[in-house]
Amino acid sequence: MKNFFSLVILCLFLNGCGDYTPSTYTTPSKPLILAKVYFSNNGGCKIYSYKNLRSNREVVVGVNKRSDEKIYRGVASSEYKARERAFKNCKDLSASTTQIAEKPKKIKPKKQKPKKQEPKVVEVKPNQLLPAASGTGFFVSRVGHIITNYHVIQGCDANKLSYKGKVLNTDTIAVDKSNDLAILKVNMTPSKVYPVATNDATLLEDIIIAGYPLGKKVSSAIKTSKGSVTALAGYGDNYSEFQTDAALNQGNSGGPIINQKGNVVGVAVANYGKKSGVESFNFGIKSSTLKTFASANGLSFASPNFRDQSNKALGELITKGTVYVECHMTVAKIKKMIAQAENRKAFFKEHK
Repeated sequence: MKNFFSLVILCLFLNGCGDYTPSTYTTPSKPLILAKVYFSNNGGCKIYSYKNLRSNREVVVGVNKRSDEKIYRGVASSEYKARERAFKNCKDLSASTTQIAEKPKKIKPKKQKPKKQEPKVVEVKPNQLLPAASGTGFFVSRVGHIITNYHVIQGCDANKLSYKGKVLNTDTIAVDKSNDLAILKVNMTPSKVYPVATNDATLLEDIIIAGYPLGKKVSSAIKTSKGSVTALAGYGDNYSEFQTDAALNQGNSGGPIINQKGNVVGVAVANYGKKSGVESFNFGIKSSTLKTFASANGLSFASPNFRDQSNKALGELITKGTVYVECHMTVAKIKKMIAQAENRKAFFKEHK
């Protein structure tokens, strides 16, 4: 050749699309004639451009998509033979070189928005019994007698208790509406029963309250609070009750109030009569009032303890002798009782 040209060759798929792997090729006769070859998996190649190293002139080569005819623009007649040789070299080189397959493009799946699940509407019949409210009770006999508040079972069509993982139906033996007391009975033999103190609690006496405040909303475990007797009369100078600073909440109603000996000195009446913004204003029904009511209905209590009990012994008594009481009512009755201004039942949140 008279003139030295530098050829830059880009080889594409025969169909004119896809990714290619570059390689540099030097013609044997003329080291200054270089070809950069791009291979596809079908072995085809097409010249796209080449460059004259002396004149630093680049010639663009186009490809006619319809006829696959090579079109050269601005190519001098003296460069024609070099152009044809470049075609031959490209063809020979592509035929003898290992081909690299094209990597498939990853198609990202379209993210689908999660469908909103509408809450299922459960049809409740007006006469269907539902768990409506809860309270606390405690065993006082080996044959299954339970003490609780009257307002805990008031208006209930069925009263059930939870004890050691079992749900048992109860029978109502007697009620005292004036003093807010009730006696229930269940067909079982409890492992622990509460003795009742002979005398009422004294002022500043330390006491413990056990029960299920707020039902099982916080947890299903028995809960306790400690305090002392702060007054010997209840709300409105009611001397059948006493006042305490131990914490009480709805759901505590009917629970035992005991002293360090483990004797019942009162029955919790939650925060009945509590004024808005006033703290530690809670009441318990005195043991003397409870004994009078029980005696009138033929129920006797176990003999009281005369020695202080360890915290372990008191904990065992509270755990095995206290029960969760659940009131079941019809939907119509639930709505009616909630509407009453003087209602003291611890209705579940879904009914309010």
